[in-house]
Amino acid sequence: MLKHKHLEFDARLFENEVWLTTEGAMDYLKVSRSTIYRLRKHHQIPSFKLGRIPMYPKHLLNKLFLQKSLSNIQ
Repeated sequence: MLKHKHLEFDARLFENEVWLTTEGAMDYLKVSRSTIYRLRKHHQIPSFKLGRIPMYPKHLLNKLFLQKSLSNIQ
């Protein structure tokens, strides 16, 4: 199990993971390309490169933003 200050997940979650391209993440999050790149550059969203193409795990994006929104309440 890998721990990160924002995320805690286990490899079994990736069995049915939906991976988004930059365009898919832009559409899903309703943000611009520069915002996606800035979030990735500052390690604020999870991603990895498949060759030269950044990919984003939809489940972890959901979890990350849910945790961030809940922290705004506390």
